[in-house]
Amino acid sequence: FTVTLAYELRDLPFKGNAIDPGYTATDFNHFNGPGSVESAASFIVKHTLTDENAPTGKFFSNDIEDESEESPW
Repeated sequence: FTVTLAYELRDLPFKGNAIDPGYTATDFNHFNGPGSVESAASFIVKHTLTDENAPTGKFFSNDIEDESEESPW
C-alpha cells in the first residue's frame, strides 16, 4: 500500500511512508512496552516533518538498528 500511495502522490507535495515507532509502553498494553511515549512521538515527528526531498514509499521502524531506520521490506 505504501509504495502504491507514494506512486499515486508523486505529482503532489505529499509523501507516503509507513512509520513504526516500536513497541511502546501505553495503557493499551498495560505499560509493558520497552519504549516511552515520548520516544515514539519523537520518532514519528522525525519521519513526518520532512522536506520535499525526503524519501517516499518507504517503511521506517524504530526497531531497525541501521542509522537510516529504513526497512528493506
